[in-house]
Amino acid sequence: MSLRICNFNHIDRAYGCTVAAAVAVEVRRRLVEALPATSHVMSGGADTLLASIGHGRDPDAESEAVEALFPVWLASFCSATLARPIATEAGPLGVWLSGDWAVGGREGEQIFPFGGPSIGHEADAAALYRADMALAVDVLPMLLAPRDGGTTESGRSLVLYWQPVIDGSGSGAVLYHEALCRLCDADGAMGSPGPLLLALERLGFVCALDRYVVSAVIDELEAVPGVTLAANVSAQSLSCTQSWSEILARLERRPDIARRLVWEITETALVADMNRAVAFVSRVKSLGCRIAIDDFGVGFASIRQLLIFSPDIIKIDRLFLDRAMLSVRDAGIFRQLVELARSFGAEVVAEGIETPAQAEFVRSCGASWQQGYLHARPSLTRLWRRGWAALIQPPGTAC
Repeated sequence: MSLRICNFNHIDRAYGCTVAAAVAVEVRRRLVEALPATSHVMSGGADTLLASIGHGRDPDAESEAVEALFPVWLASFCSATLARPIATEAGPLGVWLSGDWAVGGREGEQIFPFGGPSIGHEADAAALYRADMALAVDVLPMLLAPRDGGTTESGRSLVLYWQPVIDGSGSGAVLYHEALCRLCDADGAMGSPGPLLLALERLGFVCALDRYVVSAVIDELEAVPGVTLAANVSAQSLSCTQSWSEILARLERRPDIARRLVWEITETALVADMNRAVAFVSRVKSLGCRIAIDDFGVGFASIRQLLIFSPDIIKIDRLFLDRAMLSVRDAGIFRQLVELARSFGAEVVAEGIETPAQAEFVRSCGASWQQGYLHARPSLTRLWRRGWAALIQPPGTAC
């Protein structure tokens, strides 16, 4: 087995070689502590550890057991390490480990692959990395090893608000309710998770947040039959296929839940491995889930990705609607975006509806599904738990 500290170079550039070396020492200590006494751990380089696990009396039988269970153990070890930031002279640091392994000459799939970008060489890149890490390490234990009711050491918590996507024609039909994550301070003040989300994407840790939110949305789906809900997932997380195994197994056991779950792919970050991402999306769709492309037209969203992912739902970013209300030219661009989205056979959602004029314009363009403050603001209230389930579009009828 080889275990690599994927953000070792990031730590080296941002904090210096002494801190990076101390991180490697602590990772080795944790690995030695976690492996059987018959194992041997050695260095494979500054950022890599090599380990061999000795066989017992029946090597063939043990090989079969290791081949079945070791990937699960290794993924758990990598996740647990990220959940327990390492204390250093520069402060606590989150460490992303990725593993490769082989049993009896057969190589297994890479475990816990890293989807984060490399750290830039710009003058302020190291300072930004340190700031991002300081923001992230407070929430990582909560995201990966929830405790104390889902609060951080500083008393902050993540709260899900809900906003419906509704039929703008006035029928009252609801396509689904989207879960919007908000960060609550210890004093109860609610803030945007935007800075945290971007920090986690730049660090390559955003999959931890995405899994936390998707799991919470599945909890709600299990609690209330009939409701359809959506969770935002960063495009960067699509490459971290191994880290989704528990959630995918959960959905496989409950196809009725999978059919009522929408994965909204946000593209504020690049897909690290497109082949892995495509395979993951195909797997999710095969379970019965629907795929939505969020904020289409901005960020890294592209027609190529529409072709590759074949989404069921395309959400047009509010930027285009705001501009469409200002000029004939931009109104034409919005209409073309709607037509493009519909040409893929997807349901089209217009975001950012705040005025009756915007709602009417969107309807005239052929986009009946709408989301925005005109119809409903994000709310802690779960309307479907108040007898509103009859207004929710039955699974399979809207898309």
